[in-house]
Amino acid sequence: MHSRSAAVVGFLVVLASTSAAFAQTAPSLGAAQSFAVLAGSTVTNTGSSTINGDLGVSPGNAVTGFPPGIVVGGTIHAADANALAAQTAVTTAYNNLAAQPCTQDLTGQDLGGKTLTAGVYCFSAAAQLTGTLTLNAQGNGNAVFIFKIGSTLTTASGSSVLMINQGSVCNVFWQVGSSATLGTSTAFAGNVLALTSITETTGASLTGRALARNGAVTLDTNTVTATCTVFVAPPVCPTITMLPAALLKGRVGVDSTQTISASGGTTPYTFTTTGPLPAGLTLSAAGVLAGTPTAAGTFPFTIRGTDGAGCFVATAYSMVILAAVAPCPTITLSPSTLPNGALVTGYTTVMAAGGGAGPYVFTVTSGAVPVGLALTSAGLFAGSPSVAGTATFTVRATDTNACFGSAAYTIVVPAALAACTTPPTITSIANQTVPVDGTVAVNFTIGGGVTPGSLTVSTTSSDPVLVPSNLMVVTNGVGGARVLTLSGGGGRTGVTTITETVTDPTASSCATSTTFLFGIGTAAVPTLPQWALMALSGLVALAGYAALRKRRETGN
Repeated sequence: MHSRSAAVVGFLVVLASTSAAFAQTAPSLGAAQSFAVLAGSTVTNTGSSTINGDLGVSPGNAVTGFPPGIVVGGTIHAADANALAAQTAVTTAYNNLAAQPCTQDLTGQDLGGKTLTAGVYCFSAAAQLTGTLTLNAQGNGNAVFIFKIGSTLTTASGSSVLMINQGSVCNVFWQVGSSATLGTSTAFAGNVLALTSITETTGASLTGRALARNGAVTLDTNTVTATCTVFVAPPVCPTITMLPAALLKGRVGVDSTQTISASGGTTPYTFTTTGPLPAGLTLSAAGVLAGTPTAAGTFPFTIRGTDGAGCFVATAYSMVILAAVAPCPTITLSPSTLPNGALVTGYTTVMAAGGGAGPYVFTVTSGAVPVGLALTSAGLFAGSPSVAGTATFTVRATDTNACFGSAAYTIVVPAALAACTTPPTITSIANQTVPVDGTVAVNFTIGGGVTPGSLTVSTTSSDPVLVPSNLMVVTNGVGGARVLTLSGGGGRTGVTTITETVTDPTASSCATSTTFLFGIGTAAVPTLPQWALMALSGLVALAGYAALRKRRETGN
């Protein structure tokens, strides 16, 4: 029994010793510790790359593209003693990594979507990362992650390496048997030690080091940061949408303007291109694709929109430029003016075009429509204005042959009116009569209103033929006093109802009216109220009926 216990204890001791012996260890980078980028033959840069740390090359001596690239917190070492010492240290570290035994073989598996703990992960051939690789340090700041790759390391566009639970990216090592390529906008982490070369494509970032033993390091608008702080995960990006989904055709020798926009992220957006644009066109950082094409053909390129938080969307486009043939016809837009809008009120107007070869595509080429409204490519203005103001903009209608016509428009959205807390007042006016072609002056007084000084007065006639608007004139007196002059003209006779209305235009639905009768060429216009006249007529009729009945009863 004692011998069996001793044997078990001995086995456990051996197992523990074996595990400790095979535990992965981080090699020292020695003189290469301060280098963010180190190459064997050359360092080449395109665009505004930022290198945080030293940059070096040895035994080669070529460093190009700085500027526009910049080195922050470090120095450029081209074939000097520092670069040589760094390369020697990289070789030692590379060999150290190559000698460490594997804890898991991942040959043939994509790293994307995996969550790995500390260990040595091996690939007998190439390794691929598509998506996100999560490294879980499990609360151990000294956790070491080693990736041994037989040939190439490649990442797809937009891939990332995410460290969680207090790990350090300086304890992540990528030992690459040939070359490493970080895809467009990859957010990579760790020390990349490649036997041959390292390429970072447009927009890729590396938190760690790019250390190539024999070949080149190629950069294109990248950020490389040699840091040993605890890795902070990049922000989780929202889904960003870019419009339009397809670009309009262009024509050689004809001005072309269209605007790229993005939504879903944090404003402002900055737009860049990958691949050559059609000759004669340029893309501004604000997303305006404009110019005069000089060559016909179909041109593929990618436009990337990056938001204020660094998140982005990349959309592949193919733009067709038609050859210059017959001159473009004159294309006109309708309507010539657009109706004004109202705050938080539905707005719908349809635009049309003519003179060219339909169908037409409508775009806003300058200025901006009111906030809350949008113009569809089919020419529908729709939405609900949410901000008061005057919007001035230009609309372009492009036909199927890339010919176009433009028109300038203005839409006014007035500010919201105040509530009618104090309605305006107007004194009553008695009925009036004049002889044929006669004139009468009627006095009345207005007051009240939310903004008394802004009151307006209007006069209407129920019979505009008898009394047209030019024969009803209101003049101002002192304060709220007003004089209405009424005239009978053209030999006309009759009776009409005159309505006098006082309005406060600074408040919503803020108006008060009074009415009276106006007779022309009549003996008199009744001055009794309407109900009294009706009652009087009834009494007269009743009296007549009573007299008639009495005569019948008496036989007279």
